[in-house]
Amino acid sequence: MINIFNLNNSAKNLKNIVNKINFNETAWVNGGEIKNLEKQTRKILKTKKEVCTCNSGSDALLLTLQHLKRKDKDIIITTPISYIASSSIAKFLGYEIIYIDVDINNYLLDLDKLDNFLKNINKKIKSRIAGVIFVELFGNTGDLKKLSKICNKYKIWSLGDCAQSLGTKYNNKSSLDYYDFAISSFYPTKIISTYGDGGIIFLPKKFKNKFEMLKNNGHNLTDKTKCELLGINSRLDTIQAYILNHKIKNFKNYLIHNKKNFKIYNKNLKNFLKLPELNKKSSTNGYLYSFRIDKKLVKNFLNFMKINGIEARQFYARSLPENKVLKPIIKTDLRNAKKCSAEIISIPSRASLNNYEKNKILDTIKNFFNNSNKIN
Repeated sequence: MINIFNLNNSAKNLKNIVNKINFNETAWVNGGEIKNLEKQTRKILKTKKEVCTCNSGSDALLLTLQHLKRKDKDIIITTPISYIASSSIAKFLGYEIIYIDVDINNYLLDLDKLDNFLKNINKKIKSRIAGVIFVELFGNTGDLKKLSKICNKYKIWSLGDCAQSLGTKYNNKSSLDYYDFAISSFYPTKIISTYGDGGIIFLPKKFKNKFEMLKNNGHNLTDKTKCELLGINSRLDTIQAYILNHKIKNFKNYLIHNKKNFKIYNKNLKNFLKLPELNKKSSTNGYLYSFRIDKKLVKNFLNFMKINGIEARQFYARSLPENKVLKPIIKTDLRNAKKCSAEIISIPSRASLNNYEKNKILDTIKNFFNNSNKIN
């Protein structure tokens, strides 16, 4: 089976990495490897933000939303198509959610609809809106300059959920730098990954010390008996930092191969699939090749790919507001999200695919559509 994420190969590589461990680090959390990882991440991503590692992408969201929390600002706007954490963490902390529909052409939160909603919503609700969580789905991003203008106009913050988009750029700058805060994940399926879990927060320098305390149960690193604020235990393990420091050296190569695969796929499949139309100023990291096909063909397409030894998946077949515990405070028109949830499919596009695997994927998809009447 040609898998979307090659986790078996990753497991084999772990032994090679561990065998090369050669450091005298005695701090299994908060040590030199952590500081080095944070430094290297800033350098490689060329971000102006300060960085703070933590135990997971979900914790990165939790810590950031806890920092941003205000009693009179208890509503967050976000997309209905995402991994559940972008809504569940907010709900867990006591926020209410409003979903704004996605752009049918790129699957991202529709900024025109966001602006229109904020312009026309009643004053009572508007006064409670704290900010927007903008999810960069499949490694793609939108018009971030426009997003910044909208947030400034209505005096709300922006938080980038960049769990899938490290390395993505807008106007030749890291997309991370366009948000007030941004988070990402080092989960094993991500473009740079640990062998377990890990997360990272991108934040203004003035908040670095506060976040260090938030992730260390509210104390600083010099006096663990003094609790200065309420926090949690969310420290990235040194062994995971060591692995990430090893992997991040190849980050640019990952991006090059991912983008190369995207170009090959686009060239060969543009006449068969409904491909996302990305903002001309944005540059994807090529995280996951995703597209839409007619809802009537989805089931047969997935089966056909499976029969031919290729994994194809619908990662967001259920939109977030369809979950009872993630219901919004206000219902909005989510017709595009409903359509996208039913039609978006992802296929293997990772950097480690060889030419045989790529050609097999392309030929199988072409074969399906050239013979779709027979298959149906």
